[in-house]
Amino acid sequence: MKKSIITIIVLIFIFIVFVIKTLYDAGEFKTINPSSNYSCKPVDSIPGPEDIVIDYNSGIAYISSDDRRAFARGKNINGAIFSYNTKTKVLNKMESNFPFEFHPHGIDLIAITKDKLLLYVVNHRTDGHYIEKFIIQGNNLKYIKSIEDQNLMFSPNDLVMISEDMFYVTNDHGNKSAFGKSLEEYLQLANSYVLFYDGKQFNIKAQDIKYANGVTLSPDRSKLFVASPVGKCIKVYILQKDYNLKFLYDIQCNTGVDNITFDRQGTLWAGCHPKLLTFVKHSKDEQAIAPSEIIKITFTDSSYKKETEFLDDGKLIQSSTVAVRYNSSLLIGSVFDNHILDCSSK
Repeated sequence: MKKSIITIIVLIFIFIVFVIKTLYDAGEFKTINPSSNYSCKPVDSIPGPEDIVIDYNSGIAYISSDDRRAFARGKNINGAIFSYNTKTKVLNKMESNFPFEFHPHGIDLIAITKDKLLLYVVNHRTDGHYIEKFIIQGNNLKYIKSIEDQNLMFSPNDLVMISEDMFYVTNDHGNKSAFGKSLEEYLQLANSYVLFYDGKQFNIKAQDIKYANGVTLSPDRSKLFVASPVGKCIKVYILQKDYNLKFLYDIQCNTGVDNITFDRQGTLWAGCHPKLLTFVKHSKDEQAIAPSEIIKITFTDSSYKKETEFLDDGKLIQSSTVAVRYNSSLLIGSVFDNHILDCSSK
């Protein structure tokens, strides 16, 4: 009898420790004191502006938009790509001849020639997950083709282009079932991975990652950076021959890093979730307020420096996912809000 009581007490203790550790690791004990080095204005109306990329030649930003709350309520409303001119401050919903269901997630641009600008989009259809290829023609997206591998690429999140039809893409879970995905997240299992598409097929190039999320290349294109929100870090890899990846080091961020981008000065910017479990609650209940954080990382030859540039309790924007720096402006996106922030340095 005594042994069974002791066993129960030990199990309860282990469970309590696990819960406290989970809450701590998710940042739930943090105090959010809003601060910013920027003056920000909302730009409406863009449902779920989860990812942003910018054409630095024109100053036009392209925004991945999807009303995820409507989809959760059973309304299968197509998402869209918006263009935002950072100079004229004009926002446009782009037209497209895309013939399928459209729920965009991560996006990336690549300029092939002066007149050939391609946009690649992670798209979650009910019949599977695809990378959609478009050519940008003014305010129109001309659909070219869909790329898929429903065996390896069943949970794509973000991608970064190497050349036309060659890219790295993160697969943010290693399990296909909803239960398996939940186990990965709450047990902090490193089951996700990075795929490379060589124009013909997908191959796994990096694995053992806790929720592989945003991905980008260094300005000199010699290193690949992968955000791990569950790991609260950014993983850095060296590009090798045949596009293999060699792990270099982790950038410790102490926050849930989502999408990551480099500016033209070589500074890395990240949209982050400082309280991951609050973000999960917010994803299910819009009345639950989720804070936002933007960090920047500057590099020297031998080290890096992490700084928080923007911290918000959810009044300006909730659940920030991306930050793109262009000249003196900073654009901030979100997974559920209906606007982006256009911020200028104070």
